[in-house]
Amino acid sequence: MPAADTAAESAPPVALRMTHPEAAWFVSDMHLDDSQPAVAAAFFDEFDASLERALAGRHTPVLFLLGDLFEYWIGDDHLPEVAHRLADRLAAFNRAGGSVLMMHGNRDFLLDAPIPSKPAVKAYSARCGATLLPDPCTIEVGGRRVALSHGDSLCTDDIPYQQWRALCRSRSWQQDFLSHPVADRLAQAQGLREQSIRAQAGTETVSDVNPAAVDNLMTRLQTDLLVHGHTHRPMVHRWHARTRWVLGDWGVSPPRGSVLPLTAATVAPA
Repeated sequence: MPAADTAAESAPPVALRMTHPEAAWFVSDMHLDDSQPAVAAAFFDEFDASLERALAGRHTPVLFLLGDLFEYWIGDDHLPEVAHRLADRLAAFNRAGGSVLMMHGNRDFLLDAPIPSKPAVKAYSARCGATLLPDPCTIEVGGRRVALSHGDSLCTDDIPYQQWRALCRSRSWQQDFLSHPVADRLAQAQGLREQSIRAQAGTETVSDVNPAAVDNLMTRLQTDLLVHGHTHRPMVHRWHARTRWVLGDWGVSPPRGSVLPLTAATVAPA
């Protein structure tokens, strides 16, 4: 059997196949929080307009939300107002013919996590009419394999964070955390958020992705295009026939944030 066929056979499976790059829309790092109404208002204005553009296109749109939709998430049994607003819009987008796929971020990794003693709690993705994607995963668009990730797992130089990430993604830690009352979980989440703000005074190297980790992931997933968020450094990077498209975060000072089709990565200058 030719080597190329062998490589194709051994390639990791894809989560979704699409034909048209302009039908794949991406957004991440909204960090929605009821305590930041100005950011939420700016986001929803742009988001509503973007969903209208996507639905008006020639091809059935698919929306990918690559993590950190919310500033923090303490479980699906406690939905802030912004979570209801986002779910309503995503469900409407789904009913209008679009598809929604979402991924955990480092702030909302408890989305869809089962609540001990509360089996009837509806998963947030189900409220949105969405499908939850693993991180990382691969999709195929127009025959091209595209790797998707939130991006925090690629910041391997930040060893303390990677240790924390491994702990909080474990089933035992999540079960223990989610077994506490909502008020206790809120207090702990707010404390962790304050620690995160202080930690962001770290160096550029620590807070950005590790190039070797990026290359290793793309090699493992057999792709030449990676899309991720997390670092808040929007840019299209190109090297050795590979492309890394970094999605931006959202804010009002200065105004920033956008919902973009995959063509933004394939036609944008490096």
